Amino acid sequence: MCRSLMCSQKGFTFLSSLTELMILLLLLPLITLFFLVAGSISEALDPKQLEWELFTADFRSYLNDVESIEVINRGTGIRTVRGEDEFAIGQYEQLIRKQRFEKGHEIMLTGVKECRFELQDGYLAVRVIFTNGLEKDEQYAVTLFVE
Repeated sequence: MCRSLMCSQKGFTFLSSLTELMILLLLLPLITLFFLVAGSISEALDPKQLEWELFTADFRSYLNDVESIEVINRGTGIRTVRGEDEFAIGQYEQLIRKQRFEKGHEIMLTGVKECRFELQDGYLAVRVIFTNGLEKDEQYAVTLFVE
């Protein structure tokens, strides 16, 4: 038999329960924070979102210092002229493709149900509806090259 105070079990269950409760109360906010961060990471890693970001970055490069830009095919495409190069970017079936001098077939974005281009006051608005129902809008400032 243990006669010292250290070996006594009186009240130990209550103190251990309080300690465990305090640890739980400290960890619960961390658990909820983990699920919030995990949700935002999975949203950021959505393949369609990544493809859209790559498309916007690539598309932006064709709008800098262009000599002329026009909306073609009743708003489903644009044509830009820069120096000796002429590019047409527009919807073709369920994708957006780029053509140089009306030739070629370079895919820029896939899974597109509908695409609209609107040019107003130096801004180009692009609206894309994907086959899964997701809608994306982007607006670009167009800088015309003047010699």
